[in-house]
Formats: sequence, structure tokens, C-alpha cells
Amino acid sequence: MQIEIVSENGNLFPIAYENGSVKKGKKISNLNKFYKELSENINSAEFVQGDTKSYTSVIPVNPGKILCPALNFKNHSAETEQKSPEFPYFFPKFSNSLIPFNGKILKHEGIKQLDYEGEIAAIVGKKTSKASRSEAQNSIVGFAVVNDVSARDYQNQFSPNLGKNWIMGKAADTFLPVSKTVFIGKEEEFSIKTFVNGEIRQDGNTKDMIFSFADMVSYISKNITLEPGDMILSGTPAGVAASGKYPYLGKGDMIRIESEKIGKLENVVG
Repeated sequence: MQIEIVSENGNLFPIAYENGSVKKGKKISNLNKFYKELSENINSAEFVQGDTKSYTSVIPVNPGKILCPALNFKNHSAETEQKSPEFPYFFPKFSNSLIPFNGKILKHEGIKQLDYEGEIAAIVGKKTSKASRSEAQNSIVGFAVVNDVSARDYQNQFSPNLGKNWIMGKAADTFLPVSKTVFIGKEEEFSIKTFVNGEIRQDGNTKDMIFSFADMVSYISKNITLEPGDMILSGTPAGVAASGKYPYLGKGDMIRIESEKIGKLENVVG
């Protein structure tokens, strides 16, 4: 089942798409509570047939934490000539990075190496601490398509003592577009296809992740309690501009990321 979160007169409602039918759920008072309830009982939203034409789509998530793994696909490690990690290595993004489908990606002043990363984000549905792998897998309620937009010139600023400049390179305003639709279900294999101005750049699948979503949730929860609504990204497959095979993004470029079961994401650089 796919879920879209929409706004009507300032109120949020879920719209469900399944087997050709479109149904509206009851009003959402708190988005993260909605995902928690959905994780406990998929029927909690009480979907019924209804008119959905008058609604405005909004960002379908409100995460307290956004954690992103570096180099979680072997072919991406290879294309950037870096060794794959022996354990999950994370950097954060924040709510300021979130923008919706068709939101504008800002190429901030001074950035010359603006890059795309087509990814899938797992959405946590229940409070999770010190979870086994199976418990971690059961904590996931759904998945969204995201773009881990990156400013490589900032990211690759390097200090021998401090390493890369992850925050400035990854967590800028508008640097995490999110799809309109969310796939509700436990972990599965998801395709990831990224197009820039109609040209395919990435063609991968989450089955090729070095660390699965369950692996990562279990690892994180050793020290960090995850809450409903938190997002864990997949990492990106090969095909980014940083590989040297493709140009970096410029103003006016349109990035489309598709995943068959989840939906698509489209944003223009402004």
C-alpha cells in the first residue's frame, strides 16, 4: 500500500492507494504518532472511499532524526575509489533539508559541485532501543524515495584531525527532497533509478546494500533510541556526478528518482 499525506484547510489526512482504489483516512493529529499507530495496526487509519481532488500534498514525514550511511553500496565505493566500511558509518541531516516533491533544490552561493544521490529512506514506526536484527526489521513501518543532495566541494574539505566536512556538504537547506508517497510495509527490495534531464544516471537496488536497513537500525539502536518517524537512509548506488562520468548539477536541471513500489520524486535545481 502507498500512502500520501495531504492538507485540507490546515488539517492533515492520509490518502491510501492500493489495487487501483483511492481511499481517505481519518484526520492526523501528529504525523509521527500516525506512523506509530500504523505500525501497530495497519487498519488504524480507517481508510474509506472519498474525493481526493481538493487536497494539497505535503512532505509525508516529520523525523526527529535523519541518519545517512556513507558508502553503503560497493559499486559506489568502487566508483569513488574508496574502501567499503567494515561497520555502518553515519552522518546526519536535519529538518531544514526536507523539501517536497517539486520543491526547489537550492544551489547555494559558492557551490560548484552540486550532486544527486538517489536513495530509499526507511521510516521507523516504533520506539526502538538495543534491538536485535529481527526486532529492528519489525520496527520499520514504511519507505520513501529521497535525494541525498550533496555539495562535494564542501563535503570533501578535509582536516587531518577532523576528517570530511559532512555537515556543510550534506545538511544544507533543501538537501533532502522526499517523495509524495510512502510504501507501507516491512523491508523489501526496492529499485532505485535516477534521471537528470531525462538521462538515466543511477540504476540500483537495495538488495545490493552492504548493510541492510535492519542491520543499520539494530546498530544505531545500541546507543541511540529511535522514535516513530525517524528516518534511516539507504546510501546510494553507483552513478553520481562525483564519479567523474557525469557533470555536476546546475540551475534548471531536473532530477527524477523512481522506485517501482514506492513512487517517484521530481525536483528542479534553482
